Amino acid sequence: MEKNSGSVTERGWAKFNLCLNITGRRSGYHTLESVIMRAPLFDEVTIRFSDADSVVYSDGAEYPRDNVIRALNAVRKFFASDKRFAVEVKRNIPGGKGLGASSAAAAAATVGAAKLLGNGDPKILSAVLSEAGADCAFQASGADCALATGLGEKLVPMEFPKLYTAFCSTSDEADSGKVYEVYDITGGAGGSIEKFKEDLLPFNSLEVAAVALKPGILSARRALTDAGYERVVMTGSGAGYIGFTADEESHRKNYSALIKIAAERGLNIYDFTEVENER
Repeated sequence: MEKNSGSVTERGWAKFNLCLNITGRRSGYHTLESVIMRAPLFDEVTIRFSDADSVVYSDGAEYPRDNVIRALNAVRKFFASDKRFAVEVKRNIPGGKGLGASSAAAAAATVGAAKLLGNGDPKILSAVLSEAGADCAFQASGADCALATGLGEKLVPMEFPKLYTAFCSTSDEADSGKVYEVYDITGGAGGSIEKFKEDLLPFNSLEVAAVALKPGILSARRALTDAGYERVVMTGSGAGYIGFTADEESHRKNYSALIKIAAERGLNIYDFTEVENER
């Protein structure tokens, strides 16, 4: 964190979901259980007091339902404050890929605004962070891996053998709100968290809905499996996929194959075991 002339700068970390179940609804939102890992990629979010709320993204993005504004409203409610904030987001996390770009910015803005108002401890702010977005509590926690339940505010740290991970996506971007709307109609195949702990076979109950909206995203899944990854899963509400293995040699071989496949098929890839803030 940096403090200068009443400003605070926080890192908003990317994440990916190794497994995800939708478990119900509460207070108008979907509840879930998900094993989430932090990805070595982050946005830098600077926040300061202002006469009016504003959010500026370095990539020029604009959102009709901006999670950062949602976060600021939650912070104001928590602190019974009428303060307004100007937020600048230096973006490195690609949006609409299931890596938590919007929730990373919201998480960082929540903590930054709370620090300006007096207390930015993520443990104290867990309920506020869950109002900002389901992944926000995890993304603000600093944990490497956790089981998130409820609205994402309940976190239990988890440990696994070192996982070597590759990310792959098409140019498609997912709209989380629409994915959840379709999920309410189609449902989706989930799985057992306890079984995942044993066999590391991933799942995501939102994939059916995401594919219904954007069938082309399956080309990213196919690229990872064609490259040799046996464990592949869509992250978040899409539209990107993660392939992973606990074997470093297999990962190096698979990722080398993925580089060639991605170039041939026009896909975007990242090696999350090596890359930090490089796109």
